[in-house]
Amino acid sequence: MPPLDWTFLEAINLLQVAIVIVALYVITRLLMRFWPWLRKVMDLTAALAQLPDFIERTDLALHSQDLAIQSIYHETHQNNGSSLKDAVDRVEEGVKGIYNRLDGLEESVEELHETDEKLSDQIEEQTQPHRAADEKE
Repeated sequence: MPPLDWTFLEAINLLQVAIVIVALYVITRLLMRFWPWLRKVMDLTAALAQLPDFIERTDLALHSQDLAIQSIYHETHQNNGSSLKDAVDRVEEGVKGIYNRLDGLEESVEELHETDEKLSDQIEEQTQPHRAADEKE
């Protein structure tokens, strides 16, 4: 290894050394002061580099959400019989029919109950005539 030539140090004076020290100090202070801003710029640059991947992932997610929403819409709106809405409507109509038939049965049962009471009263009057006579006296 060749020996170092230190003769260039003879040309440097004290003013030049002071200027270099002050310049290093100023540069250091500026870096410290603007470091948060520089860091944000570097983060922004990194985020912008990742933006295309993010857009692609988001587009895929939005597409799958659109498919899910279309599926939900398909099931909750009438579409000629194959949706949940149509099935619920059919069940509702069937239940209404059952209620109507039960109302009719209830009226029939009430009429039969009244008829049964009348017939029971008539049978009692006819099978126990002495009671009716005893009651008149």
